[in-house]
Amino acid sequence: MLSLRSRIATIVATVAALFLLLVAAGLAFMYSGVYDVSASSKDNPLVAKLLHGTYEASLHRHAGSDVAPGDLLSFENIRSGARMYDSTCALCHGAPDRPLSATGQGIQPAAPSLLSASRRNKPALMFWTIKHGVNMTAMPSFGKTQSDQAMWQVAAFIYAERGISKDKYDELAHGDAQGDNARVSLRGPTPEPGKE
Repeated sequence: MLSLRSRIATIVATVAALFLLLVAAGLAFMYSGVYDVSASSKDNPLVAKLLHGTYEASLHRHAGSDVAPGDLLSFENIRSGARMYDSTCALCHGAPDRPLSATGQGIQPAAPSLLSASRRNKPALMFWTIKHGVNMTAMPSFGKTQSDQAMWQVAAFIYAERGISKDKYDELAHGDAQGDNARVSLRGPTPEPGKE
């Protein structure tokens, strides 16, 4: 009959061996090159779900400590955000009635259509994403090259103008600064950021 100490030693040795076997299998898989990391093929649905879930959890954990400017949804901020969006973001995220650029078509996972009417685009979450980027996607960190004000303006634009028409988009992004206030009005009352 085995002593208690001997049984415990057997269990510990078995657990250690299983752990080492799992590590070896993981390393063998990683270095085998079997998993296709090319951007021309879609991720395995399970991998895509795990990565997106990790992104969502990280975003909600780390974002939200930044305080939005009091005038976040002012016309000037939204117009400035539209102009920066058009020059910096539309390439990958698209614009109304404009075909997605060749770069945007080649991104895997595909960049979300940020101006879709069905998106929430909470400003604090969008600001954090714009500022810090998203690892293992094509979303860069603009915090290295843009001011907080400019990033809040983009967050204001993509929040306030979800479902924007082509004409209104063109007016905000390309209209002249003198006549914009008269020609373009924001849609009805926009709820306070974070109070949707």
